[in-house]
Amino acid sequence: MKNYTNKTYNMKFKNICILLLLAFNCSAFGQTNQKLNLTFFGSSVCNGSNAESKHGYAWQFYYSNTIDTTTYHYINVSTGGDNTIKIEKFDRLTNKLYPTNPDIVVIGLSLSNEGIRGNGDNNGREQILEQFRSRLLALADSLNQQGIKPVIVNCYPHSDFTPDEYMFTKKMNRIINTWKYPSINVLGTIDDWQGRWAEGYVANAGHPNTLGHQEMSYAIVPSLFDAIQVGKKTPSYDWNQSYYTFRNDEHVENPLSLELKNTVHSFTLSFRFKKTDNGSIAGFTSNDLKHEITVNTNKLYYKNHSVTLPDSLNNWTHVVLSHSYANQQTMFIVDGKLIGNINERLVPAQIHFGGTASFIELKDLYLYRSSLNIDEALDLFNKKFIQSSLEFYNPMTKPIEGDRITNYAQSLSELIINNGVDIRYNPVPF
Repeated sequence: MKNYTNKTYNMKFKNICILLLLAFNCSAFGQTNQKLNLTFFGSSVCNGSNAESKHGYAWQFYYSNTIDTTTYHYINVSTGGDNTIKIEKFDRLTNKLYPTNPDIVVIGLSLSNEGIRGNGDNNGREQILEQFRSRLLALADSLNQQGIKPVIVNCYPHSDFTPDEYMFTKKMNRIINTWKYPSINVLGTIDDWQGRWAEGYVANAGHPNTLGHQEMSYAIVPSLFDAIQVGKKTPSYDWNQSYYTFRNDEHVENPLSLELKNTVHSFTLSFRFKKTDNGSIAGFTSNDLKHEITVNTNKLYYKNHSVTLPDSLNNWTHVVLSHSYANQQTMFIVDGKLIGNINERLVPAQIHFGGTASFIELKDLYLYRSSLNIDEALDLFNKKFIQSSLEFYNPMTKPIEGDRITNYAQSLSELIINNGVDIRYNPVPF
């Protein structure tokens, strides 16, 4: 079955549909002739503290030619030191947030301001986490019930975090990933993998510098807000065991490719495979150089690190490649286990799944605009869904339509099927 017919028609039709849906949603909000209000509401980091001219991650995202500024109006009503208690105590909602008439609210609060640091023991920290969890979710639910779309900024580093406080930060982010609201994994762009701001990106213990804010801004999926407006919902894991088989007799280098139109620094790609021939099976292009995950005989490779595969590839092997730009390292993780760290700094312009291997079976394709830590990689292996900063997701459990692989993430990015590749859908009944 070839999947690259009617390319031009399908592309034009999809673009027309997106424009019509955007127009419909603007009309539904009563804003046909005015911008949608994109309001950032949080504490000092969200407000841009310690960035030059207070141009923090929110400001840098909006003014970086990433988002259509003729569609969205940027507003920031964040207040330094705020937490989930203070926004109620000082009536921030009525006095600051609601007067902006928001259509989308990006909530950027922190566990540090909530009181997670120096709280005695883990029982005290557990209580702070529960206070933060319940009140943050209640705020998001309240906004949603009023027709205002909430987006959650995940918890981020602090240079005075202890290992236990870092553990609770990661725990809270894992909880946020179970919610129905989109979220942004800023921790994975600026974390030194110990809970502190990465070296060179810190202004003081509680705040990143301008470059740190910039890294955080890259974790926001550029088309997230457009995807929300056209009605795309937060996805969840698809437990269907169906998958795709790729036959690549012409050895097309990039069977499925996604062009990254906006700057990406930290990123993660993840997939499952089995029954493959030798050759490349996934990878990306950075600075015009190709970087490949390959299979040779019974070994899986990324750069100078490898892992031995089972003699019989009847079971799925799970691969995660997680790159931290700030740490200048890539983690190569297989079946939830760290195989090795590679010292490199990458700026990917294109990613691809499949490669020169003439045969492979694939499922569960993910691309994130942030670096997943080892705990999150293990969660993916165990089929716990992570939606924060998710640029692309397809479980490969449904038949292909047209020349694109459907994107179920809250993003408008497209994974293109390139000519010369035969893809077959293998349904597996429950």
